[in-house]
Amino acid sequence: MMRPPRDLPLRNDPASRYIPWTVGLLVFLAILSLAIGFFLSSAGENWRRSLSGTLTIQVPAGPDQQAFTGSVIDLLSTTPGIDAVHRITDDEVATMLEPWLGDEISTLDLPMPVLIDATVRRGHAIDIEALSTRLMAVAPGTVVDEHAVWLRRLTDLVAIAATVSLSVMVLVLLSAVMTVVFTTRTGLAIHSDIVEVLHLIGAKDSYIARQFQIHTLWLAGIGAACGSVLGGSSILLIEVYGARLSNGLFPDITLSGIQWGLLCLLPVAAVLLVVATVGITVKRVLGRMM
Repeated sequence: MMRPPRDLPLRNDPASRYIPWTVGLLVFLAILSLAIGFFLSSAGENWRRSLSGTLTIQVPAGPDQQAFTGSVIDLLSTTPGIDAVHRITDDEVATMLEPWLGDEISTLDLPMPVLIDATVRRGHAIDIEALSTRLMAVAPGTVVDEHAVWLRRLTDLVAIAATVSLSVMVLVLLSAVMTVVFTTRTGLAIHSDIVEVLHLIGAKDSYIARQFQIHTLWLAGIGAACGSVLGGSSILLIEVYGARLSNGLFPDITLSGIQWGLLCLLPVAAVLLVVATVGITVKRVLGRMM
């Protein structure tokens, strides 16, 4: 990276020490915020894809559970609008409950309901109340769980969390811009005598602004690199530990290649924003001084 020119001794400014920390924190938090938004969006989409158009029927435990289960499956198979019926096996249920009950769930003698998934034909509406009444007639105590309500609440929650994540990123961005503006103004005040001499010998505002920008580019680049390393490492840790939670309830927490590419653009965008902010600030301050 190009070293800053020495017409202005900007390297000795105490205020400029904050630029790498500010940019590094900006990049780190921006990467985390955007990555969390990606994670939430992917999780919501996976849940929507897996639960949309399905019903879950619970046949309660009891001495007649097997007979009731057969009756429920027969009724669902002949119900218009239902394309497929799948009884969730004991192993699948154990896999879903393992994160809460541990590896030895198979040895526990628990009264478990039988779970049945029914796939609803796309574009076909099922009368849940009527279906529940019919199921109760052949298997008392049977419960029909329609995922639409739960899925709608989940979608709203994901949208709120993504909005909060984006808001955090915007607040951090505004704080970083304000810090850079303050640092630049401080540097101009410290070197006002040198700036005046440069003006007297013919230096233009753009030349002085360029010196501040090159100096800031050097410092912001260091901060962006450090923030990128910390942010990328944090995301990799989240993916590694998130993989351990991947099961029927928690989807796989990974980022796609496009999402990683967008994250890699954040440090570049942050540096360019900071450098542009410095240039605008210097020109405005010098314009008022003249």
